[in-house]
Amino acid sequence: DPAVRHVQGSVSTYFKTKPGYDGRITFDLSDSLQISAVKYHGEVISSYTHQGNRVTIEGLRVPAGVGEVDSIMIDYQGVPVDDGLGSFTVDEHEGVPVLYTLSEPYGAKDWWPCRQDLNDKMDSVMVVVTVPKGYRAASNGMLISQCGCDDRDIYCWLHKHPIAAYLVAVAVTNYSVYSDFVPLTNIGINDSIEILNYVYPETLERTKGESKAIIRPFQIFNELFGLYPFADERYGHAEWNWGGGMEHQTMSFMGSFGYDLLAHELAHQWFGDFLTCGSWRDIWLNEGFATYLTGLCYERDQDGIYWEPFKRLSIRRVVREPAGSVYCYDTTDVDRIFDARLSYSKGAMVLHMLRWEMGDSAFFRGINQYLYDPAHANGYARTEDLKRHLEAAA
Repeated sequence: DPAVRHVQGSVSTYFKTKPGYDGRITFDLSDSLQISAVKYHGEVISSYTHQGNRVTIEGLRVPAGVGEVDSIMIDYQGVPVDDGLGSFTVDEHEGVPVLYTLSEPYGAKDWWPCRQDLNDKMDSVMVVVTVPKGYRAASNGMLISQCGCDDRDIYCWLHKHPIAAYLVAVAVTNYSVYSDFVPLTNIGINDSIEILNYVYPETLERTKGESKAIIRPFQIFNELFGLYPFADERYGHAEWNWGGGMEHQTMSFMGSFGYDLLAHELAHQWFGDFLTCGSWRDIWLNEGFATYLTGLCYERDQDGIYWEPFKRLSIRRVVREPAGSVYCYDTTDVDRIFDARLSYSKGAMVLHMLRWEMGDSAFFRGINQYLYDPAHANGYARTEDLKRHLEAAA
């Protein structure tokens, strides 16, 4: 209920056992939330602890062989803490309640039991949201069903691609819904990608005009970095009250619909979502790339008139203070992780310097080899992985 700061639900996790599995599994879950029950093979079990934002479940069956699929269900409820950048927010727009999540970097545990380390990804996720009548729920992937019962509506979203825990999201309010479409004929495919927009009713007419600006950046990224990674589903936006945007996989949450923000959050679908930094120390692999890809749109769109200003302003932002690395040495400081000068602008200009040194052909070849390396495509990468591919391409 977007009018109430409270969450209640059940999370079923399916997992494959690996060598060394001893019948124990752990989850991240804020101690502000209470576990109602842990269920295993249909039975309520008591062999678990919930301490210090960590749930440890023990005594599970150890299969004879590895690779077997098992599952565990956690029922929980409570009032999420107000943490980080606002991991679970209840607010209003025009007097109407709105609820949205923002889990990056450490906030997923604040509203659902998960494994939020940058280690492995869920291979798919289904999010079923029950809301009061009159509200819509936005989430990841495809809306596969919508039904009502009594005074409630139930929305079921399914995303069938690997996804990190911090990229799972939910937003609920009285959204208006419309779609834009990106034609794909320019890359030899006679089809289109749907962009599903969930926006506040009071901004609907304005946003309908603004959101179409994403079509050309979409085509540019398809041409430079391969087809949108989730083209078999769709892309989308959900409006929220936060000042900027967040690249939730297939459904970016947007505080506005300007060209820069549209391009930046879309760029993350390749660099940040499909390929995710393997440590918050390497956050520049997400943010530096998304910032530079926005610059590439300025270079290739609107007659290139904003390309030179983009570079000048980026350099000015970087050099206004001395020193500082794109590599984040203090990941306990959320403000340092998302430092606009270093993680964003300097990250972007490091990429531009590499492009200048290598030349376009080798640079873009190396970037694509990095992006689609089977060792980490659809997974996580570190700075050393990027270095290795650019050195090989050069």
